[in-house]
Amino acid sequence: MEFNRVKSKLNLLYTGSLLFILIIFIIVLYLLISGAIKKQEIEQLDRFYEEEKHEFIEDIYENRSERVNKEHEGEEEHDDREYKASGNSHEHELDQLEYDPDRGIFYYVFDKNHYLVKGEEAVSGLARYIYRNNLHLKSSKMINEIEWEKSHLLIISYSLQDGQNQIGSVTIGLDVTDEKHLIQNIIWILLLLTLMFSLLFAFAGNFFAGQAMKPILRAFNTQKKFVSDASHELRTPLSIFYSSIDVLSSEERENLSPFGKEILEDVKNESEMMNKLLNDLLFLARNDQGNFELEIEELDLSLLLSTLMNRFRRIVPSHLSLEESIQTGIVMKGDKVRIQQLLYILLDNAMRYTKEGKISCSLTNHGREIVLSIKDTGPGIPQDEIIHIFDRFYRADSSRKRDGSGLGLSIAKTIVDAHSGKIEVKSEIGVGTEFMIKFIKK
Repeated sequence: MEFNRVKSKLNLLYTGSLLFILIIFIIVLYLLISGAIKKQEIEQLDRFYEEEKHEFIEDIYENRSERVNKEHEGEEEHDDREYKASGNSHEHELDQLEYDPDRGIFYYVFDKNHYLVKGEEAVSGLARYIYRNNLHLKSSKMINEIEWEKSHLLIISYSLQDGQNQIGSVTIGLDVTDEKHLIQNIIWILLLLTLMFSLLFAFAGNFFAGQAMKPILRAFNTQKKFVSDASHELRTPLSIFYSSIDVLSSEERENLSPFGKEILEDVKNESEMMNKLLNDLLFLARNDQGNFELEIEELDLSLLLSTLMNRFRRIVPSHLSLEESIQTGIVMKGDKVRIQQLLYILLDNAMRYTKEGKISCSLTNHGREIVLSIKDTGPGIPQDEIIHIFDRFYRADSSRKRDGSGLGLSIAKTIVDAHSGKIEVKSEIGVGTEFMIKFIKK
């Protein structure tokens, strides 16, 4: 199961990274293509402006001459303020422009009073839109992209000058709808291809990840089998060895010298540690092989914890104090022996690694959640090592290198996981460590 999770994570990481790279590629490609097309369109409009600029200026002067002639004939009298006040008639004339939808480039020439002098329209009603939104009132080159009646338009306003004097402006535009749709179609095609290739890479990645994990899985299974077999094989000679020490201690103790008695006691202690180590290894080996079964029963967790705290209170050193806050009547379904083993491991750890201060134990019930907390005032665990403390044989630092096999917390986590619980660790250097376990009532 663990290897399946690792394989899934590797495959997800591989596919996700590839998808991210492809999306970045599409974004960059879109920016490059759209930028290149827009640059080409702007250059096209610039060339048109340079080619027609003198004609635009002549149109303005011709229009001005016509107005002057009309004024002399007494037909119309206009000045700058009258031009600005004639908005309605002006907009009416904007609507009278010649309309040709097949025209490639369209333009509108305005004099310095912002009166339309000449224009060729390719999009119906666009002149009115430009006039009302003052897109032609520019003293320098100004580029705009607008969307008008489902058409995408690129328009540029240029200033028309005669020497140092500005005599008007011209707005030149181009329908770029086809180019926009082409770019959008390319992007959609690339996105579809990205999705298809991502699925393909996901299947391929899953296959190759499985192939890569096979030798690791075989090595891991071999190691598990070795640990299990070695633990079983060592139990018999260790039991004989341990029994022999008991016999020697009871029958020949009086015949031993003080030094011999000391050695015998050391050998007995080491054999006890060896026996505990083998039992721990067998426990983990059975769990690895899926042979770890729980004897589920309804147990009074409050009573179990109170009883265990009383046992520890009798053996706790004088430099430590035990505090408890246990809510009565908390019942859960679980394996009584394993839950007791879990509590013993955590309390024993707290007692062994706390030089002075106190050990606090609390048990509360929050709805369907049971929360157990065991907190000490020991040296604490570095933050970068907390994620490793449940690894087998792992020691956080030199202050924790004392008696023990280094398997206790691994066993504790295995018991919690087997009961569908969750174990969390909070620690601060010089302050202490807290183990919090949460069970859900079933």
